[in-house]
Amino acid sequence: MFAPGVKIYSTVPGGNTYQNLQGTSMASPVVAGLAAFIMSYYPTLSATQVKTIIEKSSKDPGTEVKNPGNDEMVKLSELSRSGGIINAYEAMKLAAVTKGELKPAVVKPATTVKPGRKG
Repeated sequence: MFAPGVKIYSTVPGGNTYQNLQGTSMASPVVAGLAAFIMSYYPTLSATQVKTIIEKSSKDPGTEVKNPGNDEMVKLSELSRSGGIINAYEAMKLAAVTKGELKPAVVKPATTVKPGRKG
């Protein structure tokens, strides 16, 4: 799958400095952020399920792009398995109807320590 990775305004070393950057260093955090977003709402989904949801919900933009290996114009499906660009809205819709494989976490209530007593 593909994610926005061109002209991403980001911090750079050297103090309070910013510039437009591109490449996988800019695109991979977008995908990781989407995975974290999905898991925050649907914590019973496994990592494999989240990956599948992101891949299946990606959308083919219907345009051709330059193949980085030879500069020929090709469909995204020739460069990746999904052939699409991530789509957070569609991913969340798909996650909402996917039955999680993990057991819900049991959260124990916090213990209250009274003033003057050691915990």
